[in-house]
Amino acid sequence: MIVLTNDDGIRSPGLLALYRAVRELGEKTEIVAPAGPQSAAGMSITFYKPLRIEKVLIDGKIAYAVSGSPTDAVFLARYKLFKRREIKLVLSGINLGENLTLQSFYTSGTVSAALAGALNGIKGIAFSMVIDYRYEPSIDEFAGAISYTRKIVAGVLKNGLPEGVDVLSVNFPERITEKTVVKVVPMARTMFDEYVIERRDPRGKSYYWLAGKVKKELDVGTDVHTVLVEKNISITPVSLVNYSKEALEATKKLIDSILGDEKRGEAVQITEGKT
Repeated sequence: MIVLTNDDGIRSPGLLALYRAVRELGEKTEIVAPAGPQSAAGMSITFYKPLRIEKVLIDGKIAYAVSGSPTDAVFLARYKLFKRREIKLVLSGINLGENLTLQSFYTSGTVSAALAGALNGIKGIAFSMVIDYRYEPSIDEFAGAISYTRKIVAGVLKNGLPEGVDVLSVNFPERITEKTVVKVVPMARTMFDEYVIERRDPRGKSYYWLAGKVKKELDVGTDVHTVLVEKNISITPVSLVNYSKEALEATKKLIDSILGDEKRGEAVQITEGKT
């Protein structure tokens, strides 16, 4: 079976689009998503209040609305709702807005839901799409994304993800045409020049908006340039391996130099654990 979730809430047209893309692929499909918007929730987990699950209808199908974050939804699917069943994939999205660059990657609830599945032994795919933020898109505007989503998920179900790949992050441009191509690219580091806006409330106290403008020059050959400039589809493979041999060696040398000769070769050792 496959589990669908998102961070825009269970009533999002993007989640409906994702369901329509995969419901006829031959796998049992279940929907477990936050009851309301959880954008930028990252991999937050609810510890200090109880979680509730309510059943709702999505396109005539019973779905589960969770009173928590996207990660909460994945955990409840894995360890409560379907704990006796094999979950082959966690699919997250289709997010209302792009999730490009590391700047968004670490805050996105959509991407984090797929990562939460991977941390619990389930491969994942996160889908996001550029939208006009002034309004909520209709389901018809996801037609191109639905077509590519169906192909990607069907292919992954058939072939699996490559060795060392735990999650795919897929980003669609706002419009998909016959000229649109798919590119496998790395993430850029950033896409925004960030700043803070300070204002005052009617009582004279300061409050702040965190904001950012898209950079004028975006790194060629990365996800952000592919989607925002070229108007193509980007796919970025993500691995949960959190180190490299080179990084371990370099860090050992640094710690050796900090601790001095008396600890060299004793307290500072390199161990490559299993991931």
